[in-house]
Amino acid sequence: MTNLYGRTSQNNISLKLALENCASALSEGIAIIYSPICCQFARVEPNGDLKDVYNRILPLDKVFELRAFNQNVELRWLNQLNGEGKVVLISEQIISGYLDNNIPTIPALDIIPQQYILWGKGIKTASPSGWGKLATARIGSINVPVAGLTTDKRVYLNAIEYLKETDDNGNVSVVEERLIGLEVK
Repeated sequence: MTNLYGRTSQNNISLKLALENCASALSEGIAIIYSPICCQFARVEPNGDLKDVYNRILPLDKVFELRAFNQNVELRWLNQLNGEGKVVLISEQIISGYLDNNIPTIPALDIIPQQYILWGKGIKTASPSGWGKLATARIGSINVPVAGLTTDKRVYLNAIEYLKETDDNGNVSVVEERLIGLEVK
């Protein structure tokens, strides 16, 4: 049996504070950032800053949702009012040193590795080291923090689904999912 632990803030907090509070847990992390104008990837720096493909620190004032993750943890933040929002950190490891409050532990009966193919195929471009670019005519292009992306490769978003018994009849459902990384195939 696998346990999934969670922590949250007592009150809504800014994304900057959420990232600073959890920066050490998000070591070598990747962030998916949603704003009114785009969806983009970033790397999480040791101090909690988010850097784009050109190594620029990203402004956080327009972000309305973020999921930052590495192999061990995932941080979720959702802007609820005036740049402050709910933050949640989840992990299979005990993460008591982060944020204010525990979330009830999920004792998963089983886990299922999951993969999602990101839109687009690799394109030839002069991307900075450790980054590649996906493109498709239907959507456009997006920079992704992966190395080794070539025109015959795709990028997969890896996740783990957590299963738990959800009713008195023994039915089992996916009750949570945690993002864990990007993979080039």
